[in-house]
Amino acid sequence: MGKKNIQLVIRMLVILMPTYTVAYLTNAMIYTMPMLAACTLLAANLFDDSETEIRVDEDGGGDGDAGSLDS
Repeated sequence: MGKKNIQLVIRMLVILMPTYTVAYLTNAMIYTMPMLAACTLLAANLFDDSETEIRVDEDGGGDGDAGSLDS
């Protein structure tokens, strides 16, 4: 498995294990949803994403406002 796949598995475990544990122990969805949100935030910041490619969509020309409604 590659580095990305291992990171994905770790993130999934960080999210799913505590969430299902809380759901099993409490039998109440009221505690499960905040746990899911907290674990998702933790998993998103677990690894340094410095190698993530930043993509920018560029539309129009170089003059800024390409169109006008005041024809």
